Amino acid sequence: MTATTVVDQVHLGDHVCWTHDDERVALDVVGRFAATGLRLGHKVVCFTDTSPPQAVRARVDAVGVPTEAAVAAGQLRIVPAVDAYPTGGPPAPETMVAVMVDEVDRARHEGYPGIRLAGDMAWVLRSGSTLGDLRRYETALNPLFLDTRVAGLCLYDRRLFPADDLRALAAAHPGTAGPHAARTWAPLLRAYRTTDPPGVRLVGQVDRSNREAFTAVLDEVTTDERAAGLPPVLDVSDLSFADVGAATAIVWADRASATGVRLVGCRPALHRLLHLLGDVPTPERPA
Repeated sequence: MTATTVVDQVHLGDHVCWTHDDERVALDVVGRFAATGLRLGHKVVCFTDTSPPQAVRARVDAVGVPTEAAVAAGQLRIVPAVDAYPTGGPPAPETMVAVMVDEVDRARHEGYPGIRLAGDMAWVLRSGSTLGDLRRYETALNPLFLDTRVAGLCLYDRRLFPADDLRALAAAHPGTAGPHAARTWAPLLRAYRTTDPPGVRLVGQVDRSNREAFTAVLDEVTTDERAAGLPPVLDVSDLSFADVGAATAIVWADRASATGVRLVGCRPALHRLLHLLGDVPTPERPA
């Protein structure tokens, strides 16, 4: 399966770490990601670094989606990443997140059904930001995707980021992919906010490779529902695997919340892990 075919499987609600070792392939991926968004009527914002904005735009044109009208209407914006953040030192994670939140809010106010954000993260290496800052930024972005109005593609060049650092950064994303992903690739975890009952529905798997993203989702949902005085509901019916770290995160979320956490559709394997940890949140908690 080609890289551009794999990227077609990134949908609204997905926050994906895309690793690569060829800037030409990365350019193809961003072009395809942007072109698909334009076809679907989404707003598309690309933050570039290795490839200049004009190269990204040319790639979108090359895959059969003319960009002139989209650029004129503001549906497509392609800007150097370093120009997107305030100058005067390394950008704080909170500042970086605020930039993304503004983009999402603007797209919503403009009436777009969704927004696609693509970022070449190589610029961070020259910004003075630390690995910890970048991890906090990527982790804090995850709540933006719960309402399935945003798709995010964060591009990391394996030649620039040490392997251990890249693994840590990937864990802040629910899913990781690259040019050699399998034909059946999909983000390892997808999370969808629910309103009836209030909470989140989890689809896929949680392990060490995406645990920080999972924890961020739990923190967001428990904070929201704690403010409302309601126990957040975690629908895990479609969670096919959760390791002991994921079970521990659920236990901590349950203990941290005055209202507790309600589980729906807990499979036997996850139930056993929770039991071994000494705490089994259940749907029978009062709503």
